[in-house]
Amino acid sequence: MTKACYQWKKSELNQNIDPQIIKKYKISPLLEKTLISKGYTSEEQIESLLSNEVLFHDPMLLSDMEKATSRIHKAIENDERILVYGDYDADGVTSTTILVKTLESMGATVGWYIPNRFTEGYGPSEAAFRNAHDEGVSLIITVDNGIQGHHEIDIANELGIDVIVTDHHEFGETKPNAYAIVHPMHPDFNYPFKYLAGVGVSYKLSKALKADIPDAFLGLVAIGTIADLVSLTDENRYMVKQGLRILNEQPLPGIKSLLSVADFTDEVSEQTVGFIIGPRLNAVGRLDDARLAGELLMSDDDDEAMFLAEEVDQFNTERKAIVENITNEAMELAEIEMQQNAQFLILAKEDWNEGVLGIVASRIVEKYHLPTIVLNVDIEQNHAKGSARSIEQVSMFEFLTNHSDLIRKFGGHHMAAGMTLDIDAIEPLKKALNQDMHKITEGKKLLPQLIVDAEIETSDITVDNIFDLERLRPFGTDLLAPLFSISNVPVKSVKGIGQGNKHLKLTLTDKNIAALHWNAGHLIHDISNDTTINIAGSLNVNEWNGHQSPQIILKDLALSNDHAIFDYRSKNKQDLLKIDQDNALFVINPSSEKINEQYIHYGDTYPNEVETCVLRDLPQDLETFKQTLSNIKAEKYYLVFKGQTNSYFEGIPSDEKFKQAYKALYMNQSTNIQNDGMKLCEALKIKPDQLKFILNCFYELNFITMNHGIIEINKDAGKTDIQNAPLYQARKQQIEIEKTLLYNDSQSLISWIHSLLSDVEEEV
Repeated sequence: MTKACYQWKKSELNQNIDPQIIKKYKISPLLEKTLISKGYTSEEQIESLLSNEVLFHDPMLLSDMEKATSRIHKAIENDERILVYGDYDADGVTSTTILVKTLESMGATVGWYIPNRFTEGYGPSEAAFRNAHDEGVSLIITVDNGIQGHHEIDIANELGIDVIVTDHHEFGETKPNAYAIVHPMHPDFNYPFKYLAGVGVSYKLSKALKADIPDAFLGLVAIGTIADLVSLTDENRYMVKQGLRILNEQPLPGIKSLLSVADFTDEVSEQTVGFIIGPRLNAVGRLDDARLAGELLMSDDDDEAMFLAEEVDQFNTERKAIVENITNEAMELAEIEMQQNAQFLILAKEDWNEGVLGIVASRIVEKYHLPTIVLNVDIEQNHAKGSARSIEQVSMFEFLTNHSDLIRKFGGHHMAAGMTLDIDAIEPLKKALNQDMHKITEGKKLLPQLIVDAEIETSDITVDNIFDLERLRPFGTDLLAPLFSISNVPVKSVKGIGQGNKHLKLTLTDKNIAALHWNAGHLIHDISNDTTINIAGSLNVNEWNGHQSPQIILKDLALSNDHAIFDYRSKNKQDLLKIDQDNALFVINPSSEKINEQYIHYGDTYPNEVETCVLRDLPQDLETFKQTLSNIKAEKYYLVFKGQTNSYFEGIPSDEKFKQAYKALYMNQSTNIQNDGMKLCEALKIKPDQLKFILNCFYELNFITMNHGIIEINKDAGKTDIQNAPLYQARKQQIEIEKTLLYNDSQSLISWIHSLLSDVEEEV
């Protein structure tokens, strides 16, 4: 049964946009629905979203900015050695690049350092700070980290090193004892926008130090901001929009080379950053020292940049292979856990690369929709270290906090966490978390939520309307690409596409709107032509050979009815073999023999629910057909309706033909059917089969006698309507059966059977 994989959560369209605003900004009905669903209804809100006006808050409004810039200028004037201390993800390396290049352009003596994920972990490293002291560094500037580095910063202070923290992560209970803290969420300052990425803070510091930094840096701001999944509203939106423009017009050599080795030649968008640039920059730090990614972004030489980009791309290729292998192994462990009715998955194994376990955990959650922890087991260190990903209904941070006694160290938020624990604590933690989950679920499956912006009609899906939605780009956190739902959409055609029919392609309604559902090719056997479905997905424009057409990228779908009905009346035997024979119930005509317990006759009752019901034969009558359907509960119904007769096309002779035939027989008194049958057919202008039918009806009503082929009128027979003949009634009934079940158009037949099944459910 094709049911929704998500719980669709639809926005309440309980607000309106002033018609004058709609007219002023030329807002289409589809864009209007989207704006309302996302809470943009006032002119000020809509202006901020649709306009390209500058929205860039004064960098000096950030906490300690004046103090930080003064200290940096002093360091440059005194030729002090400065160290920029970064992070190993895309936000971290872009943050590092911008500040290092800015300081270099100002004549600073500056070096940079990115910690190793595996040997040092996230954030300030005491060893790295001590090493910096040994090399004569007197000023350390952290980017995209540092706000939790209390101990390490205290060590730096003892060593006589000033530390300027630039960060965007959450403050702890106390602030580190840094020389200056440049942070948009600093509790003692009131910066207008709280959700800058690390690269946004680094860019702000650079602008405060030097007003004329290169526009190309905005491209790096766009990359770090999108990759770190921070809010794409307010000034982040402005910087990302400008940054994407820069990435298309004048990208840095490193980005240009990275796109080249990825064979990407289209327009750079937020999706390009999210799926091509960001993952490649992140791949280096996931597998090794992230310094290579920083060197790529800082390179000014095209040849060097291309060499470095190829190395980075190779890391990404390795990363994908490692993720694939670990995911396969983790899936096997997950299947074992699922067989034991696990509600919280903890999957642990030796020799798993810790840098990719967050990706693996996300894939496990996507498949099973259960909170998941994936751990690498290190026997030598006697600990397990890894990543956790959650579902909307469960706060991973709260769950782990409740059992912090079993965990050495952890940190995170509602949807994700990282942790280290003793190997011996894995099983107790698994047991405790599963007990917690069972209390929440009470045996019920928690469906993931799908935020739907608006319910629309197929008439809304036009090329112009879809292009109008593009005005909202870039999409991202707090401004997701709009998702729409459509109910009761007729399916015109169904087919699998891609290698091994991995994906599903539907053609919808008489408008021939294409709908693609990636990795859903298996549904081809669950959806038939003329089925009606409910769908949720995004809209885009497909361009092919210069022709533009609207297209839906499906996120989820469900049958509009509780049953799937497949019209197999014209299918060949090979198609019938595709039906799951082992889990099917076959309904056959009483004239056919039952092969085994999976076969029942029309009129029989079947007490058990079945997955598949195959209506193999035509029934003896429609009332029995309806009665049989009322006694069967199935998810899928296959309409085959084999039958030997063809009464529908043979029809029933008209009353006039019956009268003419009787008159001819009466006039002859005695007729030898063998000698005179064809003459009689010619005289009546009917076929032999029709004559035979007429004579048999006469015989049933005792109008004639038959004796060795000699037909005589029975003058003693009483008057009666020819339609009272059992044969006449049987033919009439058979025609009705064939008309309804064999020769009805597919959509009408399926709708009729759906209505029968619905009537049964209402009675129940």
